[in-house]
Amino acid sequence: MLTREQILSAKDRPQKVIPVPEWGGEITLTGLSVRARAEYIGDVSALSAREGGAVRGMATVQVRLVAMSITDQAGAPLFSLEDVEALAEKSPEVIGRLADEATLLNKFVVKAVEADAKN
Repeated sequence: MLTREQILSAKDRPQKVIPVPEWGGEITLTGLSVRARAEYIGDVSALSAREGGAVRGMATVQVRLVAMSITDQAGAPLFSLEDVEALAEKSPEVIGRLADEATLLNKFVVKAVEADAKN
């Protein structure tokens, strides 16, 4: 039987190293924690509830997911939410590619497909 300490210290969030030649190296993406995932889903829900500014809002959601997902090899975040504005100045192709990878890593696509299948 697993102990409390074993469960809490388990490295159970997926990671993927992604080459980013535009930035001159590689980054590590780490799957979101339960808390971070809930915050991100709340952001997406708030965006879909609003009418105007959807394109800018979606870009912000993408950048926020990237900021929340880039970590060091141990899984510690490299960016805070205060860095979202600075990251929004980076290349849309790079941020879009990393957001796509983070979406897959966090299995957001699977959840969306399952929700569509139920409707």
